[in-house]
Amino acid sequence: MTLRLRCDEVSRLLSERKDSTLPPAERAKLRLHLVMCDACRNVEQQMGFLRQAIQRMASREENDGDSGKDDDKR
Repeated sequence: MTLRLRCDEVSRLLSERKDSTLPPAERAKLRLHLVMCDACRNVEQQMGFLRQAIQRMASREENDGDSGKDDDKR
């Protein structure tokens, strides 16, 4: 078992971590890499920002859709 991850592996794990729980060994390797790699920490922050932005957009669209329904009833 290797303790080092390549940046492309970290990117994949960051995505997987958002969708499901990583096994403990994978989680530990990911944390270790993120401590040492500025570039991957930046990718992690960017992924988080994009996810939040998408969630906000979806929420706004749902709210806009609700108000549009009221207009149709008049």
